[in-house]
Amino acid sequence: MSEPERLSALAERGDPRPVGLWAAGVSAALLYSVSLFSPYLSPLAFVSAFPLIVQRLRGGLGGALLATLGAASVVAFVFSPSQAGVFCCFLAAPGLLMGEAMARGRGMVRGCGWAFALLSLEISAVLIFASGWMEAHALEPLEQLRSTAFVKDLTPERLAEWTEQVTTLHDAMAVVYPAFYIILGAFVVLANAALLRFYLARRDPGWLDGDEFEGIRWPLGLAVAFVVSGASVALPLLRPAAYNVLLVLAFFFALEGLAVVAFYSRRLAGPPLLRVAVVILVLANPWASQILALLGLFDIWIDFRKWAEPPATGA
Repeated sequence: MSEPERLSALAERGDPRPVGLWAAGVSAALLYSVSLFSPYLSPLAFVSAFPLIVQRLRGGLGGALLATLGAASVVAFVFSPSQAGVFCCFLAAPGLLMGEAMARGRGMVRGCGWAFALLSLEISAVLIFASGWMEAHALEPLEQLRSTAFVKDLTPERLAEWTEQVTTLHDAMAVVYPAFYIILGAFVVLANAALLRFYLARRDPGWLDGDEFEGIRWPLGLAVAFVVSGASVALPLLRPAAYNVLLVLAFFFALEGLAVVAFYSRRLAGPPLLRVAVVILVLANPWASQILALLGLFDIWIDFRKWAEPPATGA
C-alpha cells in the first residue's frame, strides 16, 4: 500500500488516539531533556525520536519536520543550541529516515539500515575531527570507577582486584572506543525499531511487513572481513583498527544469531509469553554475546533457519 493510501485509510478509520504535531515535539524534547539529568536516565535519549517516527507515519513528512523543529527549539531554549544540534543530528534525523523508509514501503529493516548508515557517517566524522574528546568522554565513566571516592570503602584485597579489572577495561576501551560509538549508534536504531514494532503491532499491523528481523542474514563478505581482521591483529600497525572492526562485525553476527533465536522461538508450540521468555533466557546468559555471535557467524554458511521451513511439494 502506498503512502497516500495508508494515510487515507487512517483518516477514514479516525484513529482514536492520534499523535498530534505538538504532542510529538514535546514528547521528543521531554525524553531527551530527562536523559540529561542523570546517567541512569540516559537510555531515554535513545528513543527520543520515537514520537517523531510515529508522527511521520501518521501525519506525513511535513508534520514530522515541524515536530522536530519544535522539539529542537525546546531543547535549545532549556539547555543550549549545541544540545539541540546533537538531538537533531544523532537522534531525530536517523529516526525520521527510518520512518521515511517505512512510509515509502521499503520496510523496517531497510529503514534501520538507512538510519544506521547515517549515524555511522556522523559518528565517523566526529571521530575524525574530535577523536580526543570522544575518547575522553568514553573513558570518563571508567575513570570514575577507579577514583578515590568510589574505592574508598573497599578492602585492600578487593581494591587490588577491582583496580586491575577496571584498568584492563580502561586500556581496552582506549583502543576500541570508535567501535563502541558505532555500536552505540546501532543500539539507538534498534531501540527505536523495537519500540515502533511493538507500537504498530498493537495499533496498526498493516505497517509491518511480516517478520523482517527473523530473516536477517548477512552476506559471505562479512565473514571474510571478520577472518581478515582477525589475521590483521598479528600486525602491530594494524592491530587497533583490526580490534575495532572485529568488535563491530561481532555485533552484527550477534544480531544474526538473535534473529535465528527469534525465528525458532516464534515457532514454539506455546503461548506468546513462553516465546518471549525463551528469548529473554538466551539474552540473560552470561555468554549470550559470544554464543549469538558464533551462531550468526556459522549461520552464514549453514543457514539454520532452512531446517524449519516446510519441504517443497512436488509439482
